[in-house]
Amino acid sequence: MISRRKWTAGLLALSLALTLILSACSGNGGDHNAASSGKGNNNGAGNDSAAANGEKLYDQNDIMNVDWYVNLSWWKYPGDYGKDKFSQYIRDHFGLNINFITPAGDGSEQMSAMIATGEIPDLITVEAWQDYKTTLAKGGYLISMNELIEKYTPDFKPYEDIFNWYSESDGKTYILPNFAYSRFAMEPGEKLEPNSGFTLRSDIYDQLGNPDISSAGKLLNVLERVKNEVKTYDGKSIIPLQLYEFTSNGNSSVNWLTEYFAIPYEDEAGNYVNRTYTPQYWEMLKFLNDAYRRGLISKDNFTDKRDQINEKIASGRVFANLTAPQDFTDSYRTLYNNDENAKYEAFALRNYQGDAPVLTDIRGFGWLATMVGKDSKAHERIAKLLAFLSSKEGQHMVHFGWEGETYTYNADGTISWTKEYEDALAKGDNSEKKWGMGFNLLMDWYSVKDLFPKPEKPVDIYLEDIKKPLIEYSYDTSAYTGKPNPDHPERDKMLETGNRLSLYWGRELPRIIMAESEDKARSIYEETLKKMNEMGRKQLDEYNNELFQNGKKALGIERSWPLYLK
Repeated sequence: MISRRKWTAGLLALSLALTLILSACSGNGGDHNAASSGKGNNNGAGNDSAAANGEKLYDQNDIMNVDWYVNLSWWKYPGDYGKDKFSQYIRDHFGLNINFITPAGDGSEQMSAMIATGEIPDLITVEAWQDYKTTLAKGGYLISMNELIEKYTPDFKPYEDIFNWYSESDGKTYILPNFAYSRFAMEPGEKLEPNSGFTLRSDIYDQLGNPDISSAGKLLNVLERVKNEVKTYDGKSIIPLQLYEFTSNGNSSVNWLTEYFAIPYEDEAGNYVNRTYTPQYWEMLKFLNDAYRRGLISKDNFTDKRDQINEKIASGRVFANLTAPQDFTDSYRTLYNNDENAKYEAFALRNYQGDAPVLTDIRGFGWLATMVGKDSKAHERIAKLLAFLSSKEGQHMVHFGWEGETYTYNADGTISWTKEYEDALAKGDNSEKKWGMGFNLLMDWYSVKDLFPKPEKPVDIYLEDIKKPLIEYSYDTSAYTGKPNPDHPERDKMLETGNRLSLYWGRELPRIIMAESEDKARSIYEETLKKMNEMGRKQLDEYNNELFQNGKKALGIERSWPLYLK
């Protein structure tokens, strides 16, 4: 999961209209006190950050234990907690010993139990587009970031646009996101990589003679050639096409495939379009069903978890995959280290008509949202920790470690890894875990992305450049996730409808893809749409259109679909 150059930011937007409901947003502006007194520089731990000057403030008799719940079953702390240097730093300078907790499944049961009982841990991290943050805030279970900042870290000034985007109906903000991109930080007109990446094994592609893959139909034919002509790699059968894991809400690869098929989410009048109900969406599903019936998608894909997908990629069994490549950097590296010819390259899949893809870039208002429980006894220490992790010093620590030990500065302000750190990585035995670098729950990638050393080793150059061919197809589609109003009279009803539709879609999607014929797949698809209409889909679309218009207004734009802006 962990990559030194790029950390996952894989947003798992649902393919249904409820994408907007579960988006990373809440409410309209408001008085944000000290937290938004300026544009924000995200460097703001300031003088209140005791860690900034390296003083050791806490001894072993003055350590508070706190629980930090992360609502991702696969998330792991990157070091050896309690023994590595980063966790010891947190203990010594902030007086905290953190007990990280993750769910066994998708986390919905654990979150529901928290909300029902009011037993809230000290810190909670959820995916930013999920509504848990608003539910917990309105239930009185959280302390606002405004209050924490005003009381304990007044010099900490988060970016105003991101902070205000998450404000609730009371005008306060209860979360801090990671991997958010502020307009105050970005260069005008800057173009970013997409989050997703359709990649294939370039060595196998060369072996086939670099055949035409300029449309969905042509790609299917190439995948079939891989199955019938190449057949195996290192004695193991090749998987022509690997998708992300299927969850109770669907599949991220299927969501991203809508972008490669250039399916609009906005009509010519500027209204929200539920892609699931468009003719182009059926074409995309037909592509997947065709691939499955030809034996190009493994049946195991429908039960694979992320660890299994990582193993298959690392072993070289996967020819093509539609994922977030940054999630699988370690697997790509492992494969390359075993076979320098076994590399993946990104390509811009097009729909059956050959239209260029329209990919969502990695900017936005965050991947994960971190909150603080109202009843925690460690508010001051937690506030200072969060401010430090969001500061320049904190970002350098989580990304680079310690100057002189894991990195040194170059004359141009970039960093170079030390021999000690590179040797630890090269051992391949997790020796680098002794530093605990890579803590990603409050990471601000944009603030440090230009400080990394330019890659020199072939494997690092390869991994650095893997998504660059897709940048020309990448656009800012932030408005699509919408900006809900927590006080909307239909909000709770629409959330319930959205959740039911999401779960229903997640159940039916594998049935459509795995149908024994195109006619059967079409029949299941049409029956699914009919059932979703009965479950309230049209009302949900109307509600989502309001959120979409709110999002465009908040961003100061009239249109969002990139092709309407040209």
